[in-house]
Amino acid sequence: MQTNLKVIAWRFEEYYKKTRIPVWVFEQNNSLVFTNFTTSAILNIMEEMLQKARNFRISHSIEGSYLDLDNPYEMYYSFNSDGGKHQFYTVVIGPVMTVKPSGNVWPNLTFGENLFVEQKRILSNALPVINKEEFLLHITNFFNEVLEETPPDFSAHSEKFLNTAKKKSQSSDIAAFDAELSAEDARAYEEISRIEELFNVFVVNGSVYKLFSLFDDEKIMDVLFPDKTSYRDCGIRSIELLTIAKIASIESGTDKKICQARFEKFVQELKVCKSYEKIVSVLRNGTLEFAKSSHEVNAHTSENYSPMTNKCIKRIIEKLPDKITLDDLASELHISAKYLSALFNKETGTSISDFMQNIRINEAKRLLRNTDLSYSEISNMLNFCSQSYFNNLFKKKEGMTPKEYREKRDELVMSSQ
Repeated sequence: MQTNLKVIAWRFEEYYKKTRIPVWVFEQNNSLVFTNFTTSAILNIMEEMLQKARNFRISHSIEGSYLDLDNPYEMYYSFNSDGGKHQFYTVVIGPVMTVKPSGNVWPNLTFGENLFVEQKRILSNALPVINKEEFLLHITNFFNEVLEETPPDFSAHSEKFLNTAKKKSQSSDIAAFDAELSAEDARAYEEISRIEELFNVFVVNGSVYKLFSLFDDEKIMDVLFPDKTSYRDCGIRSIELLTIAKIASIESGTDKKICQARFEKFVQELKVCKSYEKIVSVLRNGTLEFAKSSHEVNAHTSENYSPMTNKCIKRIIEKLPDKITLDDLASELHISAKYLSALFNKETGTSISDFMQNIRINEAKRLLRNTDLSYSEISNMLNFCSQSYFNNLFKKKEGMTPKEYREKRDELVMSSQ
């Protein structure tokens, strides 16, 4: 497929006027060369579209394509297009909404974070709301009328969709549903769904204490693990809950790769557990770690900051304890280092370097309070250049050395006994 952008750009514009469906075209160097989406809120979703294009190129061949229906609220179609002269473009069609965005929907959208009320209003009015079958038809028309190429074959997707719709229609009869499930099973399913929703909310909000309290509630644990003697069933249920925690943490703004690595780590630990107690211990540690990550993001980002500043803060937190420079951040965010530094300082009242120091010192305080790690171990873990530098910086920030801080903790513990 060869695409001459100059020749068909006007067709892209006409396509948007007719359908309101955005089209994004990226070069191999990740530069945006064209989009028909020109609302004032374009910057709020452009970076997410770039990330989709980048991820697509990594996982697909030059002639590949992908129908993205992973999120129940939004749809995309990505494909590579030959531009001639050994150059190809990555085209992303979307986002297309399945429902009109509302208060509960925005946090679940890939581009829904850190939007102001006015930006949400603009995007809500700008993006089309259609069902899956309509989206497939629009893509087909896009290839036929805009690119004048053979459209993709969506018969498998369409058949699956129709079968699913048919099943949903059949199961909509309450009597049929009651015949299939007993009242007791229905109540158990409803209770499990409620608990899973609590897991999701507590992780997204970084509510570590509330999440911890779920594991201390025997009734909740009995619902989640009805057969504690079956380690296989307990392990499967734990992986399901870790999956919920991973998705929730991603929704809160934590980096997807970090969440996936964390998820895989705890799944591996679950595989070697030989008792219910150990399985629950791994599950607790895993979900709490996801929630703590969300808490850090929520604690330092703000609706008063621009999306760029909030993204910068998230990158810093995600990289902890690895070192990251201003130039590294600017490169990842596709912005000049000078502008990023000035913007961050203006909105937060502190420099990026000071913010990174504060984040590491806060983590050091947590380790000093909750672990018996040595001072040198904490210094090395958080990548301070030396223990003496760690001691001096800690004293500068907290007014006492790490040793004095830990001794103060021990004094409080002793006095409470």
